Amino acid sequence: MHLRYGLSDRAIRLGLKPLVFAVSLVPAGLFLWWALAGRFNVNPFNAIVRSTGFWSLRFLCLTLAVTPLRWLTGWHPVVRFRRMFGLFAFFYAAVHVVAYYVFDRLAGLGAPDRTGPLMTATLALWAAAVEVVQRPFFAIGFVAFVLMVPLAATSTIGMMRRIGGRRWQLLHRLVYPAAIASVVHTYWPLTTRDPRYALILGVIFALRSARAYSFRKRKTVER
Repeated sequence: MHLRYGLSDRAIRLGLKPLVFAVSLVPAGLFLWWALAGRFNVNPFNAIVRSTGFWSLRFLCLTLAVTPLRWLTGWHPVVRFRRMFGLFAFFYAAVHVVAYYVFDRLAGLGAPDRTGPLMTATLALWAAAVEVVQRPFFAIGFVAFVLMVPLAATSTIGMMRRIGGRRWQLLHRLVYPAAIASVVHTYWPLTTRDPRYALILGVIFALRSARAYSFRKRKTVER
């Protein structure tokens, strides 16, 4: 039973985790409310696409920060939130991709009324694929999303056991290139770039690299 910081296993499982889950859903609820209430300024659909991308990146940063936070604070139960953060990163990335497809490609297709829904969806999908090929920052974003798919699909304990611990760990290192690609995709098209997420990831990578180096050095000395 974990009693550090006054939190037991039961309190974390029945209290803190549901609270964190509910708070993590707040951005999605706000997007829906603001869109329905017309509270977005100029282009509500573009605002949803942009905001969901930022939230996916934020949850990726949270996911990567869990382990360094455990090292620095000694609060080991924080690891129990890593899977949740990672799945929310994928959730907001999926909403980001779907919103782009629906609000940008599908709505902007301008297909004739006689075109059937299947053909319209196919044409919109083709237009999105062309844009991914022609515009590098779209391609990088697509790569980031593709890298996140196997991470979400293998996030359960059952999948970890099926794959094997070592191979599961190797697979989940894809979170690093996914995070880097997400940062590049997010800031490439912006004229004003805020480096905060690049700095956050840089600090996280530095901490993890220092820890890995210290661990290897200690093992070498012990030999």
